[in-house]
This record gives sequence, C-alpha cells and structure tokens, in this order.
Amino acid sequence: MTPNLNCGAMKGMFEWKILAAIFAVLIVASSALVSNTGIKDAFLNSTGNIGDWVKGSPLGSLFTTPEKTVSDVMIVLSAEEFDLVMETPVNITAGDSSILNFVGTLSINLAENLTHAVPSDSAIVVNLATEEAEIKGVRISKLVIEDIDFMVQSEKTNISATKDRIEIYDFSGDVRIGRDIQLSGNVTKVKDEKWSIG
Repeated sequence: MTPNLNCGAMKGMFEWKILAAIFAVLIVASSALVSNTGIKDAFLNSTGNIGDWVKGSPLGSLFTTPEKTVSDVMIVLSAEEFDLVMETPVNITAGDSSILNFVGTLSINLAENLTHAVPSDSAIVVNLATEEAEIKGVRISKLVIEDIDFMVQSEKTNISATKDRIEIYDFSGDVRIGRDIQLSGNVTKVKDEKWSIG
C-alpha cells in the first residue's frame, strides 16, 4: 500500500527551496557587482537614473528630504543690556584687546560700552571696553529675545520692529558690537509671530 504524502509539507519544502535559490542568485549577483566594475557602474547608473526620475516626478516629495533654506541676513539688535552665549570657540577683538577661543556668555552693556566675558569653564570674568568689538565665527543654534528693538535685512526683506520678539535659528557668521549689536551671516530662519524669513 502506497503511503499518503502530506501535501502541505511538500508545499512548504518547495517554497523553502525557491527562497534558497533566490538567496543564492542574490549572492552571486552582488559578488558580480563588486568584482566587475562595468556591471557595477551600469547598475549604479541605472539606479541613479531611477532616483532622478523619482525626484522629478510628483512622487519626488515623498522620497526626498527638503533642504533647509539659508538666508544671508543682517540683524541689528538695539538694547542697553544683552546676553549672548557663545556655544563654540570664537575670537573676540576689542580695540587692542583680544580673547581667543572663547566659549561662554558675553554680558553686553551698550550704555556703558562694556562687555563682561564669562567663560563657561571658569569663574574668571574678563571686562572689555566694547565701543567697537568684533567676534568672528559665531554659531548660535537658537536665540529668542523678547521686548527688543531690531531690524532684519536680507536680499528681499527689510523688517524693523520696536519692543517686539525675535527668534533666530542656526545663525553662523560674525557679530559686531558698537552702538548696537549686528549679526551678519547665514540663518535657516528668522521669525516672530507675524512674519518669517527662511
């Protein structure tokens, strides 16, 4: 008498063999791509063309990350007293004095033409006469100031406000301290509740 074979078991075995064969083909194909420059270049070119087509298609926004908009701006802040935190090392020049690789807080008093430089890793306070001071290579990830007079200038925008709020994101550039505080460089966004640049 012929034994009955379990059809389910045979089907499962057959599917397993198909998966094993596909896996083996993938291994061979990937090794060919690595060893054969011509095939690899052709493959990379074809995937690049597909990527370009997707970017240009209506589906592009689903597969690409939008780039941050960077605006070249000049921001002028007018306040008698103002604190500015240097997150990365900067060089400060004030007249004949200079501080190199400073990281910490600058407490600026425009009325007295004086700035207290307080390093983040020390209790030492350096007083600078800041009738005209310049700070190079400033990076500030976020700066939010309430109740301040300011002006923002970019290629297409000229905004000024009195006793208002301003938010500055990802600033990189230079700061000049004189009768006011001027930030000139790049930002990803400058905004308040009514307007936005970037």
